Amino acid sequence: MNTTTLINNKEFELAFLKHFQQAEFKLVDFSFIESLSWQTLTTDDLQQMTERSFWQHDHHIFALRNDFTDQLLRYYSNYPPQYQSVAYTGPIVRDNEVYTQLGIEHYNPTITDMQNDFITFYDYIKTTLNDDIDFVILGHYQLIDLLLSPKEQTEDVLKLIQERNISELTSQLGIAHPVVQLLTTKTTEQLDLLSQLFPHDHRTIQALRRWEQWFKSQDITNIHLDITPQPPRSYYKGAFMRCHLKNNKSQQLTGGFYKGELEGFGLGFIL
Repeated sequence: MNTTTLINNKEFELAFLKHFQQAEFKLVDFSFIESLSWQTLTTDDLQQMTERSFWQHDHHIFALRNDFTDQLLRYYSNYPPQYQSVAYTGPIVRDNEVYTQLGIEHYNPTITDMQNDFITFYDYIKTTLNDDIDFVILGHYQLIDLLLSPKEQTEDVLKLIQERNISELTSQLGIAHPVVQLLTTKTTEQLDLLSQLFPHDHRTIQALRRWEQWFKSQDITNIHLDITPQPPRSYYKGAFMRCHLKNNKSQQLTGGFYKGELEGFGLGFIL
């Protein structure tokens, strides 16, 4: 990283914290090194260990932070959150690469809270990063339960969906199956088809439609449905979004709703 990029990123971090402090978010900072215990690690924690940098010392596990949302959830599961909405910046390590993560968490949010949080983050992207959103990929982590019966949700089928292997899925599920119909339709038209294939008042479809209509009200009209992702953590239960930027193609604003020991909405951005 050259000097100009380094200074710019530090200024972007500071501007982010000031931006969300003005929006009445509580600024939080946690240790880059987490102390963990084998006895208290969840299934989610154990699955992450392959991408984490960790070591043992005197029967204790220490790991470099790989995600702020996870770290905050672990902390607030033991100590009830004092604040409803928090903002943070700092380093994370994934697969031995160091990144700077900017993000927010809003606990027990209403739909209006989530929309307002997005607007606040979007304002930062436009005013500080001098960028805009090119297109949005929208999805829902419970959509797969709507598309596939429990019997159909085999490891093989889920892998084929992630790979978008239409020929093999057609062979296993049949050409008339909703998954096959959706994957053979343009991603910008899949949400309309989804509403035709299933009752439009289904909670998952309602959540997707709500975000789609709201994005369009913000003049973000290039919206794609993604039916393939599986939840990266078991507590991710609701809608998620990946917003790709116009100028810096490599950067994305990502976020979604989660519900485990704590219910919340998070948005994150990697500089």
